[in-house]
Amino acid sequence: MHLLITIIAFVVIFSILILIHEMGHFFAAKRAGVKVEEFGFGLPPRMFGVKRGETLYSFNWIPFGGFVRMLGEDDGSAEGKTSKRSYANQPFHVQAWIVCAGVLMNLLLSFVLLTIGFWVGIEPLIATEEDFLQGIREEVVQVEPGIVVVESAGTDFAAGDRLLGFETVESWQYVTDTVKTGGQTPSLSVERATGLSEAVVVTPEVLEATTFAALYLPRLVYSDSESSVFHGVLQTGDVILSVTAPDISAQSGELLTADDLEAALLSLQSQSDGPLSFLIYRVSEGEMNVNVTLPTQRPLISYVEAGSPADQLGLQAGDQILSVNGTVVHTAQQVVDITHTSQTSVDYLVMKEGDTEATDLVVPLREDGRVGVSLSDRLPYYGNLSLYPSYTVHTLMGTDKVQYGWNAPVVAVQEMWRLGKMTAGMFVNVLQQFVTAQGVPEGVSGPVGIAQMTGITITQGWAAMLRFVALLSLSLGVINILPFPALDGGHFALILLKAISGKKHSYRWEHVINLGGFLFLLAFILYITFNDVVSLF
Repeated sequence: MHLLITIIAFVVIFSILILIHEMGHFFAAKRAGVKVEEFGFGLPPRMFGVKRGETLYSFNWIPFGGFVRMLGEDDGSAEGKTSKRSYANQPFHVQAWIVCAGVLMNLLLSFVLLTIGFWVGIEPLIATEEDFLQGIREEVVQVEPGIVVVESAGTDFAAGDRLLGFETVESWQYVTDTVKTGGQTPSLSVERATGLSEAVVVTPEVLEATTFAALYLPRLVYSDSESSVFHGVLQTGDVILSVTAPDISAQSGELLTADDLEAALLSLQSQSDGPLSFLIYRVSEGEMNVNVTLPTQRPLISYVEAGSPADQLGLQAGDQILSVNGTVVHTAQQVVDITHTSQTSVDYLVMKEGDTEATDLVVPLREDGRVGVSLSDRLPYYGNLSLYPSYTVHTLMGTDKVQYGWNAPVVAVQEMWRLGKMTAGMFVNVLQQFVTAQGVPEGVSGPVGIAQMTGITITQGWAAMLRFVALLSLSLGVINILPFPALDGGHFALILLKAISGKKHSYRWEHVINLGGFLFLLAFILYITFNDVVSLF
């Protein structure tokens, strides 16, 4: 039943997208007074056709595509050469408008659907790994380290339960495959969502009632070293998840990369003097917090003006300022701000280079409110953290919808531009690999693959379907405008070439070019379709 619904949904969606595209060509041609001889659904050979007025509406055997055939378009007929209603006799700008109208209709449909989606709320348009990671940072995408239960219809597991001991997705996959094929039913250690730990026997029935979504994510993983600030606290393989400063109730987001960690430490250490609390994940024990004191960052005196109050009291370049008027400082800007609020003098607690004890100095202010020093912030140094980037096993728990209200149209345009550029680049790259006999990259789908995605999407509700159709329409529009023979972009390129040269090319020459492009694209589609079918088994 689901397969039948999937097929129907796929045919309906593709038919709508093709209809919208070809209607763009059709109405643009009619508006320009060009005679439309055939409006085709699908690609030849023809199945049957119905003539209404001067136009034949045909239905063709290859259900992926469509066309509008106009008088004077690649036919070289006598009527096409002489008739005022011939496409060939239209000004170049009219020809270009007709050719591009289909693409514009697809882009317009995508814009309308995305605007509606971003207004009422849809899942974000995640197209790259960085999109996914940014979604995690912004807490739109929820993940948990390890193999975690997403949903459970049974009593053995509850959502949020974590299975301990699995370092890779493959090791978990091996267990599930073994259980499902009638092998041994293992007893696994489980960290319950409630905080308790116990063992659960995993049977085929348990797996059938439980949903998991294991994947790999980049993280920072600890490798033990005696010189590390984490030595004796962390174990090799511990994964850093986030960091907090308990004394100021400040917390970082998810720490996925070295840049994330550096930004978090720079922010927290500029506000906190106490130890930092790191949330870690240990494969054998689950999540836990550990407290670590990192080297403290202090603003540095980089220059002392000769004869200034600071110079007279013995301040020198290289001295660290620990506090100003009793307030602990971490940045040069903090020193400047507090100094400016002082009246006649400022109290600096200074640590001189090589000293083990700080010196308290009351420095008079000059008439301009300064003490005569320049300050700098040291480049961040946190000691030897002994962390390295590695892809570790996680579970996708869910994705929130994003909603932009009145800003929805702007976001829709921004996302269309971003994804449009990405789609064009990926399509060109795939064609290059196909031409050079490298095959096509993993994840590239043709009609069968898109049909599979349609089947998945229709189970996720109308918002997911709206998002899916919008992206398909965007992809269809972007690919069609690329300057490749047989595509709209190829026709547009020929029109532009004729406009620049001021000469009309032979119909036979254009026909050969477009036929060659059509046959190439047909072979390309068949190749991808074959791969899609093979991947089903």
